[in-house]
Amino acid sequence: MSAVNVNLVSNATSSKAASSKAASSKAILGAALLGLALTGCGGGGGSSSGGDAGMTGSTQTGNSTNQIREGRFLDAAVSNARYVTLTPDGKVSMSGFTAEDGSFFFRDGETVSFFIGDILLGKAAAAGIVTPSALVDGANSSDALPNMLRFLQTLDTDADPYNGIQISQLVHEHSTNLKVDFDRLKGDFEVQSALTGLLAMATNSPTMPTVFAALDHFRTTMLNAYDSNSGETVLNLVGTKWRSTFSSEACGDTSVELTHTFNKLGHFTTGYHDLKQRDDGSCKGSSLAVLMALYENDDMFSCANGCSLTDLNRTVRINGPEAHDATIVHAPGTSTITIIHQYDDGREVLETMKKV
Repeated sequence: MSAVNVNLVSNATSSKAASSKAASSKAILGAALLGLALTGCGGGGGSSSGGDAGMTGSTQTGNSTNQIREGRFLDAAVSNARYVTLTPDGKVSMSGFTAEDGSFFFRDGETVSFFIGDILLGKAAAAGIVTPSALVDGANSSDALPNMLRFLQTLDTDADPYNGIQISQLVHEHSTNLKVDFDRLKGDFEVQSALTGLLAMATNSPTMPTVFAALDHFRTTMLNAYDSNSGETVLNLVGTKWRSTFSSEACGDTSVELTHTFNKLGHFTTGYHDLKQRDDGSCKGSSLAVLMALYENDDMFSCANGCSLTDLNRTVRINGPEAHDATIVHAPGTSTITIIHQYDDGREVLETMKKV
C-alpha cells in the first residue's frame, strides 16, 4: 500500500458565529474521508492553503499508537493559526491551519508547533488542549506568557477575544519572513520592529491589551475549557519549590524575586513580597521578609496537598497590612503559576511563579 496523503478541509476563516454542530459535522466528514482513503491501495489529496485545516499522513498501520487525534489550541479558540506536528524522530506528520474551534490533528507522542505566518509561537507536546502557557513553559522571561497572550488577542479580527481569536489571511501574509521573540521582558518585547510593523499594517487595534486584561481572559478560558467542577487534582505543591518574579506596568523592566517553599509543615516565602514605585518614579522591592503560613491559614494555597483547576484559577482576598485581591492563573500541565495582585489604591503587580 502506497503512502496516503489525506487532507481534511474545514473553513477556518468562516464567521465566529458558526455553530459547534457544524464543526462536529466536519469532524465526522473528515473521519469518513480518512476511512475511505485507507481502504484504497493508492493515495492522493490536495495541499492545504491559507484558510483550510488540513493534515498530511503517511502509511496507516491500524496501530492504536498511530491513530489520528484531535486537539485544540486555546486562548479562547485560536482559529486559522498554522500548525505542524513532528514525530519523535523529527519527521513532519500533520500540517495545516486550526479550525474555527481551534482544533488541529496529531498522533500520540508528537510535538506541535504553531505559527502566525512565519512567526513561531512555540512548540509543545501535542495533546487534547494546548495553550500559550505550554508553548512558553521553558522560557526564561517571566513576561513570556503575557507577551504571547497580548500578541494573539491583538491579532483577533474583531478585537473581541471572548468570542474566539480569529487570525486573518492578511495577518499571515504580513508575517512572512518575520520573527518575534516572546522570551523577553515586556518593555523589550513591545518595541521589536517586526511586532510593531505587523500590528500597524495588519490589525485594527495596534495597541495591545494590558497584561492584566490578557491574563484574566486566559484564566476564564482555562475554567471554561476544562471540567472545573470535577475537583480533580491538577497540581500537588507539597515538596516543591518555586521562584517568583514581581513586575508591574509602572515599573517597566524593574523586578524583584521571592522564593516559595511548600513542605509538610506549611508554605514558606523568602524575599521581597511586593514591588512599589517611589515618589521619584523609580521602583524598589518592598516587604523583605521570611514568612511561614500553615496551609489552613494560607489565603492562596490552602489546597497545596491537591489543588484543583478551580483552586488555581480564582480570585482571593489577601489579608494583612496591605490587604488586596489576588487573581491566580494556571494552565494544567505547565510549571508556571501567575498571580495578579490588585491593591485597593489601584496599584497592580504581576507575580510569575516558576517551578525550580
